[in-house]
Amino acid sequence: MSNTATDKPIFQLHVSEQDGAKVFHLEGRLMDQQQADHLMTVLDKHLEGSEGVHVILDMAHLLYMNSTGLNIMISVLTRTRKAGGQVLLAGMSHGVRQLFVVTKLDTGFPILGSVDQALAKLRA
Repeated sequence: MSNTATDKPIFQLHVSEQDGAKVFHLEGRLMDQQQADHLMTVLDKHLEGSEGVHVILDMAHLLYMNSTGLNIMISVLTRTRKAGGQVLLAGMSHGVRQLFVVTKLDTGFPILGSVDQALAKLRA
């Protein structure tokens, strides 16, 4: 059975560590407050007691995001910067990237083609 726009959105998140950066792998559709709260709880857990933690949001499998998702991206950026780290976005689909362009948020976030490119930027 395939998902349609009216199906309950499925959002999945898992975190890995690569070259000292926390990589948040986002999958599915990020569009409601419950999903947003989950993402922020996980982020806070990974930032807790750490300074200078860099976060890469791997969006290669993020199919859709709405204004709730954009607000979460801003919160991730704010919290990570307060902890002395950087946020980079990687692997964004064309549709999600257009949302960033239209809202001009593409000027506030480094957007890279892949997690590997984001890691290389952090090493540079």
